[in-house]
Amino acid sequence: MLFPVTIPTPDEWLAKFNATIADVKAKTEAFQRDLEQAGATETSPDGSLSVTVAPNGSLTNLRIDESAWRGSGAELAGKIMHLARKAQRAAAVNVAEAFAPLGSPDSEALRMITGYIPEPEEDEEKPEGPTYSFDEPQTRPDPTPSIPPPVRPEPPRGPVRRRADEDDDFSDDNIFGR
Repeated sequence: MLFPVTIPTPDEWLAKFNATIADVKAKTEAFQRDLEQAGATETSPDGSLSVTVAPNGSLTNLRIDESAWRGSGAELAGKIMHLARKAQRAAAVNVAEAFAPLGSPDSEALRMITGYIPEPEEDEEKPEGPTYSFDEPQTRPDPTPSIPPPVRPEPPRGPVRRRADEDDDFSDDNIFGR
């Protein structure tokens, strides 16, 4: 039994193509807008410290109030680093959420992005909502690319034919007498 196949007219095909292009353009614009806002800020419980990171996790702002200077320098540094890690994790989740509409949930690109989301710290609550985990174990990509073995060309098949103007003399003798 054959199933009838409906072939779209050129106008129908073009309309569908234009709709697809418009959809991709809208998703791309939304991604760009969301990515620009994907940075994160974390503040200490008492409000004396605040750390802001860009979408790539780089530090863009650090605010330290006078009250934060109480205690040791090591304690202050530890609090700053804790807030920076929390902000970097939040920014990575924001980037993944911005990217998610562009691909399927099981795409390799999304797995690559979500593979770098740091785990929550021990004293942090587990995040609500999407955690971007997969059924298979996550491994971070190897930072050094694997170099494939060289491909050896196959030897020529059949007899080798020489051109009529090809020279068989490979000596260093100069024909001009010098």
